[in-house]
Amino acid sequence: MIVEAWIDYSSPFAYLGSTQIERVAAAHGARAIFRPFLLGALFKAIGTPLVPLESFPPAKERYYRLELERWARHWGVPFRFSTRFPLRTVDALRLTLLAPEEARSPLVHAIMRATWAEDRDPADPSVLRDACEVAHVDPALLDRLADGKHLLFEATDRARSIGVPGAPTFVVGTELFWGQDRLTLVEDALRGVIAPPLPSS
Repeated sequence: MIVEAWIDYSSPFAYLGSTQIERVAAAHGARAIFRPFLLGALFKAIGTPLVPLESFPPAKERYYRLELERWARHWGVPFRFSTRFPLRTVDALRLTLLAPEEARSPLVHAIMRATWAEDRDPADPSVLRDACEVAHVDPALLDRLADGKHLLFEATDRARSIGVPGAPTFVVGTELFWGQDRLTLVEDALRGVIAPPLPSS
């Protein structure tokens, strides 16, 4: 069984989810596949603020930032909110889509870690070059990022068409689970246990 993990490096919640989804999938005999897409373009298409966090009132924004730190402690992973937020991730996403399938996971982890644990800029070519080295990806792909334009457009359009509401979204079969805090529900889906729909009123 496959779990699709729809992610954008611009989301700290996607970072947290990316640190756990492969473990969750493997525990149930499944395999996680990362699906990069452009979150801002999706938000524009579905009528969501381009940077939802910035649209929150101060109390809500403070709480969400606290939640990020709590979840990072819960999962036991390093976390630093980016001083460059909101982030430009187009090149990082194109690079990931151009990378060989077998290298995508280590590349995702390298870029996520640089962005959300080391407070580095995913738009910086040197950061992407370092990530390529860590993931054993040919850095020559950085000279072909324009080739990834259509791949990113298609991936984002696919995300929209299947109903992805944000990042991370995990897909098991036809079921979508939005948010890294929905991993317990992902596990239920992998076990074949899906809560029945609520009765219509």
